Amino acid sequence: MAIILFETGVKDVALEVYHLNTLGDEDKYNDFLKLLPPHPLYKKEILLFGKSPNEELKYFVFIYQNTVVALMPFFLRKVIINEIDTGFMDVSSPYGYSGPLYAENTREEVVQKFWKKIDKWYNNNNIVSEFIRFNMQHNWKGYNGEVNATLSNVCGSIITEKEQWKNFKPKVRNNIRKSQEYNLTSSIYHKNITADVIKQFHAIYVHTMRRNKAAPHFFYELDYFINLINTNSDICALILIYKENKAISAELLLLSDNTVHSFLGGTEADFFHTRPNDFLKYEVLNWARKNGFVHYFLGGGREDGDSLYHYKKEFFPKDKDRIFYTGRKIVDKDIYDTLVAHNPFCTGCTVSNYFPKYNCRRPC
Repeated sequence: MAIILFETGVKDVALEVYHLNTLGDEDKYNDFLKLLPPHPLYKKEILLFGKSPNEELKYFVFIYQNTVVALMPFFLRKVIINEIDTGFMDVSSPYGYSGPLYAENTREEVVQKFWKKIDKWYNNNNIVSEFIRFNMQHNWKGYNGEVNATLSNVCGSIITEKEQWKNFKPKVRNNIRKSQEYNLTSSIYHKNITADVIKQFHAIYVHTMRRNKAAPHFFYELDYFINLINTNSDICALILIYKENKAISAELLLLSDNTVHSFLGGTEADFFHTRPNDFLKYEVLNWARKNGFVHYFLGGGREDGDSLYHYKKEFFPKDKDRIFYTGRKIVDKDIYDTLVAHNPFCTGCTVSNYFPKYNCRRPC
């Protein structure tokens, strides 16, 4: 439920923009966040994941009839082409599932006012385009740009252990049996997670990022994860899979009222043959069931329908997918087209869904 913050007549309709850099900024952000429905992916430490050096974290607060009804974090980015700062900016959502966080029962006409206010701010601040990664709570509805169904996401119901096992694809059941033959064990940590446990997770995560040749801004020091987990101890859990006394697979889980979200993880390549990933998800399901959770959200692939998606789907073949939507908006078409024309990588580009196109870093 949204809370009235202002005396009558002080702020009937307003869009406010804030930085999210200092501790003082964070305190203000958290105060606003408390006024809206809880959501683990809107925590500041999680918003920073995947932030590149060219991105500045900010957020909008929309006030309607003296009440905070929406909050939207975003990255403000300089548009740089051929290593030259063009003087223009664009807006992109943080990594994962984001977009506006609305107060409960926010009416459609209020949503429309929110987006119109944002457009006005864009026009006054040299913003060329906007890319939104919407969350799974249908906050794409009412968006005044182009909405795209982008990825199918796997989210399964947590049911009885017997029925859950029966619903797995045969390959999953066989892999879990194999992991048990290798005598793998699991430990799930929630609240009061020690630095040593986080260190084990971090080592596996870093090894996995190196193996996958991830971009530099996805590598984080141990202190980042210690701060993330300790600051948000209620909504963070870690699962480690062990072969004897060695941690070989790990995942950071984010917890909402009834859902366990798979967030970040990794596996040591030398132990792929023991099938720790399947065992990890099986153990998360058992823990979640005992702790009253209703859904296990695995997410999607890197591209729609790829091998990663199909791997996740094998755990919940009977559950309906949830669709991840993205929003795209060209604020200034003339400037947008000029920027595209000045980027040599855009010449002859045939990838129609890349956005914003002027941001191409290699031939497409």
